[in-house]
Amino acid sequence: MVKVISLDFGGTIAYELEEDYMAYHRLLKELGYLTDLNLVEKALEEARDWWREERARTGRIWNMDVYLELIERVLRTLKLPVEIASDFLKILPHRVELGVYEDVELTLRELKDRGYRLIVISNVSSVDNLSIYLSRVGLRDYFEFLIASGTVGFEKPDSRIFELALKKAGVSPEEIVHVGDDYEADYLGAENTGLIGVLLDRRNIHGDKQCRRIIELTELPDLLASFT
Repeated sequence: MVKVISLDFGGTIAYELEEDYMAYHRLLKELGYLTDLNLVEKALEEARDWWREERARTGRIWNMDVYLELIERVLRTLKLPVEIASDFLKILPHRVELGVYEDVELTLRELKDRGYRLIVISNVSSVDNLSIYLSRVGLRDYFEFLIASGTVGFEKPDSRIFELALKKAGVSPEEIVHVGDDYEADYLGAENTGLIGVLLDRRNIHGDKQCRRIIELTELPDLLASFT
């Protein structure tokens, strides 16, 4: 019997309302540094190029140390004091503009009413930032606990992140359904660990995949009912 519903965050629960460089530019202005928006965009893209190369070369995962390094690179490119990077990183999660998909809160409320326990497993920089993001969109209280790859040291589809969820929830694999929008990271990652995977295919582009698939999150409660 399914007892726990695990959800991915980005692309499943919420999405960014603007490009990251816009939040960077706004925060720099807040800290007293007037910069050209296009230069900030270019600096951030150069820093991301570094991260893509670094990740491919070393296998590092996205976490707070990497996040800090990326911000320091942006500041150096803009010829701004690198010393502000730590403060910038602390404030930035509170400035990112997020939207919630229309089908999310209705579904979360129904799942809670049906007695399911809710958690989040996300490939994100830290559990603190994940909590901030959920709090800012008014959904943090729905979830019993959060697991963030940047905090635990491994990311989906690594089975260890799902095994950690099993341990924290105190349930067996067949008692957790994990829902996410990434076929490899979410669906295959969950299935390969023994959990029940559900692919949330909002854009209806994975019709060729042999998997449990829903187009809207509101389909989830009925799908869960079919498991009993």
